[in-house]
Amino acid sequence: MPYNSIVIVREIWDTRDLVGSIVEEGKIREDKLTTRFEPEDLNALEMALRIKDRHGGKVIAISIGQPREVDVLRECLYRGADEVIRLDDPAFADLDSLAAGYVLAQAIRRIGEFDLILSGVNVPEGENSLLASHIAQFLGVEQISYVDDIEEMSDGKIVCKKAVEMGYEFVEVKLPALLIVGVALVKDDPRAPRSAKARLKLKYKKTPIPAWRAEDIGVSDLSELKAVRVSGYDPIPEKAIKSKEIESKEVDPEDEKALKAMLSEILSG
Repeated sequence: MPYNSIVIVREIWDTRDLVGSIVEEGKIREDKLTTRFEPEDLNALEMALRIKDRHGGKVIAISIGQPREVDVLRECLYRGADEVIRLDDPAFADLDSLAAGYVLAQAIRRIGEFDLILSGVNVPEGENSLLASHIAQFLGVEQISYVDDIEEMSDGKIVCKKAVEMGYEFVEVKLPALLIVGVALVKDDPRAPRSAKARLKLKYKKTPIPAWRAEDIGVSDLSELKAVRVSGYDPIPEKAIKSKEIESKEVDPEDEKALKAMLSEILSG
């Protein structure tokens, strides 16, 4: 039985190799930053593509806003997505997770029937981001977070392997559902993303990407949904770390007093 999947994808700031401060007068110096495809969203895309490979169906990718440097929607086409949709309107600027969730949910309603929505765990925004949860709430579907793998899909249900502290849970929900895909840390992880295909790059390099505006998805006033506004940024103070040599010594691991004394010596600097 074919399953249709919708994947939420984002272009994010690449903060892996920053040198010096990127904040000036409370604003981020965008000229000092590059961007990349959100890695966890790539994991979600891979999971959707594997479902398509195994069961058939379509994969549709959605993103909000124009690309800065990396067009994540075109990258989705290069990897095997069937359709992509860009949500592009001045009203969609500076959305918090609640308002963004509503906009994405409205776009998904316009798409129509689906079996799965997949999203990454939103690591750049903090793993407590509720973007995907807001989408699930607006659409009235079940969600499973920190999904490592899909164990079974049949008879209108899905069973997922979900990461929890010190192990895994196996969770079953009815379809349609939303999956928040966890982080892939090893190369042979089933969520590790496939590479872009040269054939698809040639095919989709200049393909126009459909853009939906606010009126296309029935969105008018988002002011009531914008619960959080970023007023500015403060740089983290830089502090020189002084090295200190500590004489090696043996400490009885059962001697609590000796362990505390050693710790105190280390922390005293």
